[in-house]
Amino acid sequence: MGFLGDLGKAFMGKPISPAAPPPVSLAGSQNQDNSVVDENGQKIIPRIEIKSLQSRIQGDQLIVTAWVVNDSDQRVRIDTCHLLGQKRQFNQDLNPHQSHQLTFYQGPAPHDENEHHADIIYRLHGNGDSFQSSYRIDYHLEHDGKRSINSLQDEGPTRDI
Repeated sequence: MGFLGDLGKAFMGKPISPAAPPPVSLAGSQNQDNSVVDENGQKIIPRIEIKSLQSRIQGDQLIVTAWVVNDSDQRVRIDTCHLLGQKRQFNQDLNPHQSHQLTFYQGPAPHDENEHHADIIYRLHGNGDSFQSSYRIDYHLEHDGKRSINSLQDEGPTRDI
């Protein structure tokens, strides 16, 4: 009941009901829109990290692999990776603080550095909330003019998509 409703009850001599305390959200709990929130009610955006990226050229083919680490306290699923114009589907579940090696790219080795951007799309396992981490591609020029990937540099905050 609002203030006027309570005022009306007091005027009529009826007892006023005590105000209900606001709901308390616990760390990792879910709110009305089914997103996971922390103890302050802020939406939790899980963080992943790329470790030990390896890029090797075999003939005309480039193979890029890396370990993806789930740095959050929530279970996530790595859905897709967009790298050098190639989309790879993983659907790899990662428990909190677990890692898994994934092949990000397998295809023709580039001869230029036209592609500068890579993305990894992943989601919270419990509610399906999707996120996108973006990376800048750092190339290495090989002796034969082909490019391999030296590293993927995190481009900033993870997007909630």
